[in-house]
Amino acid sequence: MQEKEVIKLLQSLKDDPTLGGDFDFHKSWNMFANRYGFNPDTQETRYTLRDYVETYLWQFTHSMLKPMAAVMAVFVFAVAGSISVVGAAGQALPGDQLYRVKVGIEKVQLALAATVQARSQLRVEFASRRLEEMVAVAAQVASSQPGNVQLAANRFKSEVVNIQEELSTDGTSDAQKEFAKTVGRKVEVYSSTVASTGSDLPEEVLGEVEEILEETKEQVVEVIITAHEAQQDQDSAHELDVALDKEIESVVAVYGDSATEAVATTEALRAQGLYRRAFQVLKDFMFEAELN
Repeated sequence: MQEKEVIKLLQSLKDDPTLGGDFDFHKSWNMFANRYGFNPDTQETRYTLRDYVETYLWQFTHSMLKPMAAVMAVFVFAVAGSISVVGAAGQALPGDQLYRVKVGIEKVQLALAATVQARSQLRVEFASRRLEEMVAVAAQVASSQPGNVQLAANRFKSEVVNIQEELSTDGTSDAQKEFAKTVGRKVEVYSSTVASTGSDLPEEVLGEVEEILEETKEQVVEVIITAHEAQQDQDSAHELDVALDKEIESVVAVYGDSATEAVATTEALRAQGLYRRAFQVLKDFMFEAELN
């Protein structure tokens, strides 16, 4: 049978009662309504534009809320997990698996530092952390890998080198001077901490740490002297007096009466405000004393 013939046959059967051709919707509705108690005169519902808009918004929001809720749930769990990891990493020591996370977070903090001063303060804070880690690892050396002590010391020295680089920045601004003063005080704390825990550190490590701290002290003094020569302010003079007193005390403790002449010369130079030459006199004396 050809396609056209099939179409013609179907058209001829569309009104056949066997196929429902004589179906009367209204008559059937009246019968159904009377049987089941519905109102046979019910009018067809007409929808306004507002109805269509509200329906669309309902469908849209409900279709979006489920995936959004899922995304938010994942985000919350991820953040909660990240906070837990960050908290654990904060206690990590060199050699621990999470130590890289700790250092990575610090690098992000440095990258986000808005000003040079903020970055400099972070450098000092990180150096303090490295020192605490070195002390903690040294105290655990009996139960930890010996190489971790050297690793912790290297981390500390690296942070101190970063501070030295910040100090070597050109300029005699007030911010640079204040940073040098902060570093000077911190280095004194570092030195005291190292001295009190020196017995836990290998002799070679102790020597390396003491050397780099001494270099930093000298650099701090150089920055403050440069600032004082540029501004001649009392604040810088006070900082230099404190540093010079400590230097004199250290020289006398090591060399005794043999340092009397050098100390007298230093005091005379200090009285004239010639701090650079005063520090140099002590340095030259110690150099010659070591040669002899």
